[in-house]
Amino acid sequence: MSREAGPFDPGPDGKDTHLVLENAHGQLSLWPVWCAVPPGWSARFGPAPHDACAREVDAARE
Repeated sequence: MSREAGPFDPGPDGKDTHLVLENAHGQLSLWPVWCAVPPGWSARFGPAPHDACAREVDAARE
């Protein structure tokens, strides 16, 4: 059985595959670059590799 990559999978290492989005309430979302940014959200960080974006979200929580 094979598994296809989904839109929220990390993607290839070292590739700029994700963004960190922010909405008007200051909420953050890890978002794949190949998906359109939803209304009400804007890019705060990236495009960057998945791990870098995840660290950005984690740092904002501290």
